[in-house]
Amino acid sequence: MAVAVAIGLWLPAGGRQDAALLLPSAWLGFAVATVLATAGNGPRTLLPRAQTVAFPVSPGAEHLGALLLAPLNVAWMLPTLTLVAVSAWGFGAAPGPAAAVLLAGLAWVLTVTVVAQAAGWLVELARTTRGGTMLVRAVFAAAIVALAALLLTGRMADVLDAAPTRHLLVRAVQAGSGDLVAGVQLLLFLAAVTMTGLVLGRRCCEAVMLAPERDRTRLESRTVRPRPAARTALGAALRLDRAGVWRSPPLRRGMIALTAAPALAAVAAGLDWPMLVLLPSLAASGAGLLFGVNALALDGPGALWRESLPCPPRIMLLARILVIAEVCLVAAGLVAVLGAARAPGPPGVAAVVAVIGAVVATTAQVTGLCTLWSVRNPYPAGLRETRDQPAPPLAMARYAASLAVRTTVVAVFFSLCAEPGMAPAGAALTVAVTALGLRRIYRALHEWDEDPALRARALSTVSTPA
Repeated sequence: MAVAVAIGLWLPAGGRQDAALLLPSAWLGFAVATVLATAGNGPRTLLPRAQTVAFPVSPGAEHLGALLLAPLNVAWMLPTLTLVAVSAWGFGAAPGPAAAVLLAGLAWVLTVTVVAQAAGWLVELARTTRGGTMLVRAVFAAAIVALAALLLTGRMADVLDAAPTRHLLVRAVQAGSGDLVAGVQLLLFLAAVTMTGLVLGRRCCEAVMLAPERDRTRLESRTVRPRPAARTALGAALRLDRAGVWRSPPLRRGMIALTAAPALAAVAAGLDWPMLVLLPSLAASGAGLLFGVNALALDGPGALWRESLPCPPRIMLLARILVIAEVCLVAAGLVAVLGAARAPGPPGVAAVVAVIGAVVATTAQVTGLCTLWSVRNPYPAGLRETRDQPAPPLAMARYAASLAVRTTVVAVFFSLCAEPGMAPAGAALTVAVTALGLRRIYRALHEWDEDPALRARALSTVSTPA
């Protein structure tokens, strides 16, 4: 948080007024993105469902424990830090209002997190009913259609200007200027909404824990038509890995949610080209966290069977690396394309080079880091239930922080290279970062080939039931 505040105070003072005017929209965008991401990808959980047999926890403990683990999730951490940085940027010139806005922003983050968790449990409860999955998909499709209609009719700016968060921010500024009544009213309102979310979330959590999982059972019991055999071993391995990703409920939902959040931000905000360069790195790091940080766990108990196939070990790992790169490239590229469609004015050569370079370089960077982590630090993970994660919470927090810091630093340099006349620097930065990522991939492949003990330890670990 302190680093985010420092970054906000360091940003140019000429943009403080614009940042202050956009802050109500930023609050609303954070709420919408957090609720959609949690509702679409499923609520956070304290323990996987299979472990609740050995470690029975009450619905209240499950709900509150998952809320306490929210800061360990990159989908929560990155938007929160961005919101703090924008708040410090917009009101940094006035210490009193700045402190009040920051405190109100943190209270808003807490309220939105609780409400989003309750919405996630409510959606999960709907999915357990007959026809509930189709209902949830219809609601999300209607939300996307409504957003597209606002963008095509040019009414998005009017909706953002009339955001209800504007009144909350006004109360926070009044509290920072000495009006304590306004501050108390704001805190009482947020506290009431938070308590309502806690009660509703606990009730929905209890109902979900007692209901059967229709999504997983339907997916694992359906009939899949056989396809013609692949011509090469690498092609067969790629086909197997791609099916493993898209047939896994948590990975499929996570891919949609983590791509939709920055994409919606880019489309709604209409960012200029230097700011647009920052979004592909967020999408790539989020896609890597879906399964790339522990990519070998995608096979689960089938990893030992896969290793017994008549194929060089390098081919199997190379196929997994290519799938990680594909997922990261699709996420980053989609965000870049949607943001470019809404960017004001035509781009210069430097901006085009910077955006393409950010997509390619961050994909290589995330893929290289994920490959090394997967080979050297494997974890058992099922990735079958809708709320499974590829690694324990503390490990995910470490991976999320590392990816966020590294990709953001690279993205900031690409943002500087988007200025006119900086195209050669952007191209050179792309080559350098991509080469570093490819070097990490080569090291992982070499260790996998040359060290049978490392390979045996990794496969036996991921084959252990989570």
